[in-house]
Amino acid sequence: MLNPKDIIVTTTPTLEGKKIIKYLKPISSHIVAGTNLFSDFLGGLSDVFGGRSESYQKQLGSIYNEAITRIKSAAYESGGNGVVGLKIDIDEISGKGKSMFMITAVGTSVIFEKQLDASLNQNINTDFSKISFEQIQNLKKKNDILKKIESKDLKLNLEIWKFIIENQVIDIYPELQKRNSEFITNPSTHPVTVVNEFNDNYNIYLNSLPREICAELLFESILETDDISILKNLIDRIKNLNLLNYDFITQLLKNNEFVKQKVGLKLATFNKPYYDKADIQHLTELVELIQNSFPERGEKTSKKQMLSSKEKEIWICKCGKSNNLEYKYCNDCYNDIYGFKMDETNPKMAQDIIEERISLIKEIVR
Repeated sequence: MLNPKDIIVTTTPTLEGKKIIKYLKPISSHIVAGTNLFSDFLGGLSDVFGGRSESYQKQLGSIYNEAITRIKSAAYESGGNGVVGLKIDIDEISGKGKSMFMITAVGTSVIFEKQLDASLNQNINTDFSKISFEQIQNLKKKNDILKKIESKDLKLNLEIWKFIIENQVIDIYPELQKRNSEFITNPSTHPVTVVNEFNDNYNIYLNSLPREICAELLFESILETDDISILKNLIDRIKNLNLLNYDFITQLLKNNEFVKQKVGLKLATFNKPYYDKADIQHLTELVELIQNSFPERGEKTSKKQMLSSKEKEIWICKCGKSNNLEYKYCNDCYNDIYGFKMDETNPKMAQDIIEERISLIKEIVR
C-alpha cells in the first residue's frame, strides 16, 4: 500500500521511464524556522575556516528533507503517487530586530503508471559488508540513550530529539509514550511550556516513523491501557497522522473489552487521505462487523404499575437502573441500552458514516 514515503519526487517536469497518467494540481509546503536553529553556526564559526560549516550544512539538509517530506504528504493527500517540477526556495524574513527563515517547496502532484523497472535495481548497492563511521557513531549514541532510559537519567533536550527523529529510533517509543501518558494523567505537576514542547516534538517523531510501524506502535499502546484520557490522546494522534488501518480496527472491534471495542468503532469513522475500489470491500466488512459486535447490553422487560393491573415496558441498564422505555439514556449512568453515552460515537452513527462513504466512493469509481 502506498504511503507518503513512497512518493517519487523530481525537479524535472517528467518522470524518466514512467508514463504520467494525470496531472492533479499544484501543491506546496511551507516551513518557518527561527535563526536560533542555526545558533551553533552563528555562535561559533570554528568549523567554517576549513572552507565550509558542517553543522550549518546539516541544519540546511534537515530543513530541506523536511520540506520534501511535507510535499510528499501533500501529494499523498491529493491522491498522487509522484511530484514533478519540485522547487525549493529559502528566504530570510526580518523585522523588529528579529529574523526567520521561510522555506517554500512547490511542485505538481501527478499520478504515473506503475511499471516494474528492472534498471532501477542495477544501481542499488548490495554490498552490506562496509560500515561507515557515521553508522558506528549513531549506534553508539542510540545505545547511550537507551542506557540512560534504563537508569532513568534521560533528559530530552533538543539534541536528543533531533537525533531520534532524524534516525527514526523506534526503541525509544515506549519511553516517549510513558512520558506522554504521565503528562496526560498528571497535567498539573508539569509546566505547560514543557508539555507543549514535548507534544510538538513527539508529533514530529511519530510522523518521522514509517507509517506501518507508527500505526502498530500506537495500536499496541491502545491495547495496553484502559485510561480514557490516554485512549483519547492515542485516538487523536492516529486521526491526525491518517493512520487508518483496517486490520487493527477489526482486532479492536473483536476485543473482549468493551472500552477497546469503542475505540475501534471511533477509528472506523476516520477518513483516509485517498480511497480505491478495495476500500469498498474493507468498509463493507466493517459495517457487518459493527452490526454483530454491539448487542444490547441492557435488558428490555416489563413491570406492573402501582394501583393497576397493566404492565409497563421498561429497560434495565447494565448498571442495574430501571428506566422507562421512552428514555434513551439511563437516569443513573447516562448510557443508552448499548452502553454508549450521548457524546460518544455509537454503532448506528458509525454505520451511517461508513455506509455514506461507501456510497460516495462507488459513485466516483463507477
